[in-house]
Amino acid sequence: MSRATTAVPAPEGKRRPTGARRTLVVLGVALTVVAGGIAAVALLGDRAVSETASEEKNCCWEKDVTPAGLGDRIGIRIPEEATDRKAAVKTNSRYDTGILAFTLPEDTADGYLSRMVPEDTRMIANIAPKPDAYKGDAPFTHLGVTEPETITSNLGKTALCPEDTETPEGTYLRSCVDLYAHEFAPGSTRIYVRSSGGLDQ
Repeated sequence: MSRATTAVPAPEGKRRPTGARRTLVVLGVALTVVAGGIAAVALLGDRAVSETASEEKNCCWEKDVTPAGLGDRIGIRIPEEATDRKAAVKTNSRYDTGILAFTLPEDTADGYLSRMVPEDTRMIANIAPKPDAYKGDAPFTHLGVTEPETITSNLGKTALCPEDTETPEGTYLRSCVDLYAHEFAPGSTRIYVRSSGGLDQ
């Protein structure tokens, strides 16, 4: 003789999950796993971008570049009075970029710039400075000097190309350049030159 079985209700607060509840729990776990995976991929992606930027910043600089040698390649004559001369060339698949910096007494710098910049070209102030984290193809920070794009006071800038610079110094130009002049201390002006191509040795 078989015994009748009676379903015993679950204690209050410990009801067994229904099918719908089980589905929600499974979906919640799945979403947590997916979110964690996305976060991990994003973290690895950020790290890869950071490492690539670091490698790019430190990669592909020519060895044994001298200020005099780069000046000849760009077509910039460095005055004899210039001090703190620095130069570097960064190479890539498209073109090489040269950066040159030197310091002149203020009056010498004024005379030099007047012989370089055409009369109808005005050196303008840096009214839209780049952020401190500026990273160009060839940053001047590689030379241990302040990036001119970040300087907001006592700085003038212009761009010159050989075909439109018929000045005593400009006639020597062999490539287009960005030219900056920064009076970083009373009586002292740092000249920055960044070339854009035309650096055949």
